[in-house]
Amino acid sequence: MLLFTALALSLWFWRRNLKDASLWMVLTYAGVGLLAWTDFHSVSVAANAFPKILKDFIMLGMVGFVQSMAVKKQISVWSAVILIFAMFAAVHFLQELIEREEAEVVSMVSDNEVSYLVELREGISADELERFAADRQLDLQRAFFPDAASETLLDNYYVLEGEGTKTEIEQQLSRLSSVEYSEPNETILVEPFLSPDYMSEASSNSSLSINDPFTGEQWAMEVLNMNDYYQVLHQQQPKKQAKVVILDTGVDGQHEDLTDNYFSIESKYDNDPHGHGTHCAGIAAGVTNNGVGIGSLAGAGDSPFVEISSVKVLSAGGMGQQKTIIAGIIEATDEGADVISLSLGGRSNQSSQRAYSAAVAYAHRAGAIVVAAAGNSNRDAKDFAPANAEGMITVAAVDQLLLRAPFSNRTDNIKMAIAAPGVGIYSTVPGNEYKSYSGTSMACPFVAGLLGVMKSLNPELDYREAYAILNTTGRQTTETRVTGPIVQPAAALTALIR
Repeated sequence: MLLFTALALSLWFWRRNLKDASLWMVLTYAGVGLLAWTDFHSVSVAANAFPKILKDFIMLGMVGFVQSMAVKKQISVWSAVILIFAMFAAVHFLQELIEREEAEVVSMVSDNEVSYLVELREGISADELERFAADRQLDLQRAFFPDAASETLLDNYYVLEGEGTKTEIEQQLSRLSSVEYSEPNETILVEPFLSPDYMSEASSNSSLSINDPFTGEQWAMEVLNMNDYYQVLHQQQPKKQAKVVILDTGVDGQHEDLTDNYFSIESKYDNDPHGHGTHCAGIAAGVTNNGVGIGSLAGAGDSPFVEISSVKVLSAGGMGQQKTIIAGIIEATDEGADVISLSLGGRSNQSSQRAYSAAVAYAHRAGAIVVAAAGNSNRDAKDFAPANAEGMITVAAVDQLLLRAPFSNRTDNIKMAIAAPGVGIYSTVPGNEYKSYSGTSMACPFVAGLLGVMKSLNPELDYREAYAILNTTGRQTTETRVTGPIVQPAAALTALIR
């Protein structure tokens, strides 16, 4: 949009004395308006829009200044063209540089504050590590308390925090005989709400066999062949009501289109000051065929196949730590979760996510399936956690054209990759409201909700079998290599039942 507006502005300068000048003037003003609207809707917090709008308007001002110099013949036309292209290239380079620097600091709060997950060797006491922490005035706490401690090494993990030099602490930890492994306790950010700029006009879903009034806003229903899905589901009886747990900013458990499918793990998790978790919960398991709100994967009728819950692992601002996320996976597992959905993550500085992988393995041993968003940075998902954890089913986002959404990370280096709609997804938000958001965060709960229904029909289904069904029944596209196939709920259920 910025490039279009700059082009319209340039043509207005050069054709200001000709008959079509008014056309370029109108296009310039329209571009400015659309640019401001796009910038405003591309952020999750309104206050964050101002710097983005200011940057783009300064850029337009510089384009106008260069063009005015060219018109006045103070510089040549070619010089103006070169200058404008150089400005755009410089802005792009600086943006990339800022993003890289943000990724590098995401694992620490400040330069002199450190936080590490430290795994002790099995059967070794924490005495040596306690002395190490005391000598350096660092805080040391047990990290995880799994119910089935005998089945995992997660109870050997500690969190070491305080002031110090990162490189020095890493080197010293590696020399301790009691330490098996250590890694930075990285900061995790909720996947941002991205602008549904590419959202087409909502089409009617009158062919659906459900009566939820807002299905006309849910373009994904057609892509996922949801009417066929509901017809298949209508012929089935759940063997259990599967538990899908959303690890996020919380869930508004009193929302009109969630409450009948919601169960509480702890009351402190049943609110959502941010809104992200509630949006994900509606996609996975909003109450369907109740004459209210939206339809979801949960199934229609008096006996839903899944129930939804929440473990709050992120703050009201959408931030948490690796330790918090892993503790959430453990808690959800110990509460009997059948599916754990993680619409969160961030750039990882570790090539091996040992602690995440241990947590996913803990969930697998209890029969749970863990699903994560691929990430919204248009990069390789193998460099993002927890999407890159061993045993994770990782979900990329596609748009209405069935192409990888421009923001979605690629998943060609992820072992278990699948795709789902993630652009302009309409779902629940706190306060009995509904909004459209975009992101791999929105794609992830489509898969989590379907997996919950699959677990309700076959409680013994494990993550390998589940992924094999999703993968073989998924819809192939020209971008399957970088997204995985697009999940197809009806085909997946048919294959499961067969």
